[in-house]
Amino acid sequence: MSLILFVSLSVLIFVFLAAFSVASLTEKEYRAFSISAVLTAIFLLMHTGLVIFNPGWLWGMNLLYFFLVVLFFIPAASSDLVNLNPQPIDERDIMFARARYQPGLRAYQDYYTRNPQKQKIDDQIRSLPDLLSPGGPYYDERSASMAHLFFAETERLAQRAEGEPALEQTPLSPDDAAAQLKSMARSLGAVDSGIARIRPEYLYTHIGRGQGVYGDPIDLDHPRALVFAVEMKYNRVRQAPKIAVTLESAEQYLQSAHIAVTVAEYIRSLGYPARAHIDGNYRLMLPGLASDAGLGEIGRLGYLIHPRFGARVRLAAVSTTLPIAEDERRVFGVQDFCAICKKCASNCPAGAISFGPKKNVRGVIKWSTCQEACYRYWRSIGTDCGLCMRICPYSKPDTWTHNLIRNRMAHSAPARRLGVYADDLFYGQRRYNRE
Repeated sequence: MSLILFVSLSVLIFVFLAAFSVASLTEKEYRAFSISAVLTAIFLLMHTGLVIFNPGWLWGMNLLYFFLVVLFFIPAASSDLVNLNPQPIDERDIMFARARYQPGLRAYQDYYTRNPQKQKIDDQIRSLPDLLSPGGPYYDERSASMAHLFFAETERLAQRAEGEPALEQTPLSPDDAAAQLKSMARSLGAVDSGIARIRPEYLYTHIGRGQGVYGDPIDLDHPRALVFAVEMKYNRVRQAPKIAVTLESAEQYLQSAHIAVTVAEYIRSLGYPARAHIDGNYRLMLPGLASDAGLGEIGRLGYLIHPRFGARVRLAAVSTTLPIAEDERRVFGVQDFCAICKKCASNCPAGAISFGPKKNVRGVIKWSTCQEACYRYWRSIGTDCGLCMRICPYSKPDTWTHNLIRNRMAHSAPARRLGVYADDLFYGQRRYNRE
């Protein structure tokens, strides 16, 4: 019995190590492949030797395996974000809006009259070359042209974000409506979707960019939204901060815009108001809304962490008055893992991600990020960086080996800590130089 149990457990571990080694080679993660291949060979030789030359050790090895199995399958509680008194944000304050304010324009005069303390840093950022412009260290004319094309097409789609609904409403139950919208999003390319109630703090207070008049108050009376995610390809994200990651961002923003506009038009054809919220034309802050819809948790880096794709997702949403069944939040250990990991912070070239504990940020206890430092670095290299997305251990490819690891980290406190050590071992710490 001892021999059978030992061989069974050994075979399972060997299969996992071998599969991980093959997957790493396929993913072109050569460090992970080399280390896992050596460990696989050592494991095979050591255990074959135990069976042949020292079977007395089998009970001890079985006890060790049993302890590890129990350790990694003991349920562990997962922390969640703490909301005290969440406050909405003015879209005019976000860096993407501020970067567009040019001297001589009304927006520039208005904003810096009200926020003179931000004028110096914003003027400095605007003096740097635009993203995807010649002169940046990662500039490539072909990739930049394609990215510009994708962003321009996304901007054109924004003209279809809103519209008048059909005069006659088609009756649908909330469950049927939710199923139809999710099915449509999935068929158009979304990898996950969910529905959440729009809390007041998720609404921007004033228009800062996109369709509409700068500075106008935002009045959106849609109670719920479908939020969905599209996957960013791993082979491009792993090239961050090179221009490939910006090209991928542009492509997936366009993909998500196409999905959102199509779904919004479908809802309006049923006789209900609907608005698509896409890149550059939001009325909602999507990470928190997506978390409420069950798509993931917000990590230390400020991005949504999806349980299968990590930070490698782009989000869009469709808000509506159509009655649709809401989904539940998913909590799977991201807060606890990020408290240990800190790899995004240690690899951020601009130092924009906090190493320290969570703080009260507009009424939410979470990790803070510095949008000015982040965007300034983007402009200095000419791409949208993506190093934090690349380095995040959750962002590994959607394969059974990585998903098994993510599953254990979702349910086991020891697995979360081991996950950090294992990621350092197989993929390196990748500590990039800061400015």
